[in-house]
Amino acid sequence: MTASAAPGPRGLPLIGNVIPFRRDVLRLLLESRERFGDVVRFRLGPMVVHLVAHPDLIRQVLQEREEHYDKETRSSSKIRGMTGLGLLTASGELWRRQRRLVQPSFQPAAVAGFVGRMTEAAEAMLERWERHAPPGNRPLDIASEMMRLTYAIVGGTLFSADVSGDAARAEEAMAVLLAHTYRRLQYLVDPPQWLPTPGNRRFRKARLTVDRVVYRILAERRGRAAAGEEEPGDLVSRLLRERYEPTGQGMTDEQLRNETLTLLLAGHETTANALTWTLYLLARHPEVLERVRDEAAAVFGGRSPEAADLCSLVFTERVLRESMRLYPPIWAMERRAVRDDELGGHPIPSGSTVVVSPWVTHRHPGFWEEPGRFDPERFTAERSDGRPALAYFPFGAGPRFCVGSHFAMTEALVITALVARRWRLRLVPNRPVVPMPGITLRARDGVWVMLEPW
Repeated sequence: MTASAAPGPRGLPLIGNVIPFRRDVLRLLLESRERFGDVVRFRLGPMVVHLVAHPDLIRQVLQEREEHYDKETRSSSKIRGMTGLGLLTASGELWRRQRRLVQPSFQPAAVAGFVGRMTEAAEAMLERWERHAPPGNRPLDIASEMMRLTYAIVGGTLFSADVSGDAARAEEAMAVLLAHTYRRLQYLVDPPQWLPTPGNRRFRKARLTVDRVVYRILAERRGRAAAGEEEPGDLVSRLLRERYEPTGQGMTDEQLRNETLTLLLAGHETTANALTWTLYLLARHPEVLERVRDEAAAVFGGRSPEAADLCSLVFTERVLRESMRLYPPIWAMERRAVRDDELGGHPIPSGSTVVVSPWVTHRHPGFWEEPGRFDPERFTAERSDGRPALAYFPFGAGPRFCVGSHFAMTEALVITALVARRWRLRLVPNRPVVPMPGITLRARDGVWVMLEPW
């Protein structure tokens, strides 16, 4: 029997489902899965896009048949305008080589050595928060705070560079780059980047700001090497040492820039969003915040965290996992079918796009009880037993599983525990918190809180 095309919402002539995608893509994806099932077909102008929501089918796309799908997608092509061709956007042998190059910096032993720097940066931030606490009672945007903190941590740990002086400019520039790149994905006809439109001019200015940071990091490292200083053995050192066979040539400045920018962006943006949503949920659920505080006090006492402590933050880790279930920093992942395939009894034509969405699957009622409720205890061993592995995949799966997942979880554990140990968070009234889907899942107008000491 011939497989039938997947069902999906009816669209308009020529443009298909573009309008609801642009109006509220998170709602559209959720409602379409509820109405049409685990494989949903959309049309965006001439593009055919399939949402795949069942864990078994996601496993086929990301793991079992991963050779049927690559990352030569429309989103990757737009992201290249920001990061160039690097670990995030490359495919094939280039991606495998770059993955092997960066992997050592994210091994557990290497990450354990970063805990001290993570703690130092977090505690410095918490000291600065004193000016927002009583009696001043100044509201604080924790989304902005987490962006600056994780940016400083990535710079200090992976690149051995002090980037704190650039934090405000980099935060603003990164927001412009990400927003502009996502807007380009929403256009059926994308204006060329060389056109002097207001958006393109803002994008080029922001990219120049970030490039200055990256090239400064590389220039400083070369200068230290020329002066005979001892090499710190970090990721930048590995990038500068890399030699290509058979020529023996090192990376060009452009290649070094691409990889450094990719790790600077990916290494702080997603973790900052995960932390923002976690602290937002803790502010909404003060009884959970108290449990995190009590656990941190029991594990650390009055001292700073050490790497060996983190495995004892059992409840805090559940809180982070539940936060990333409800608000996954990467809410959708695209693949391109490189050959005809079939998923869930429906044909997937070569050249079409497949989207797997943690936002959708993490709310699938077939695998999560009361999926809209914040409940960290759903990640206990007893309640996780029998749940398909890919009912939950905030870091992806398969060969392209996030290389920095352990780094991100370590950083998030340290920061969440330290914040909870020191401060009670109260959401500022009349400041609605709204998810804003883009390249990552940000809070549209930040997350504003008032601080109270315990």
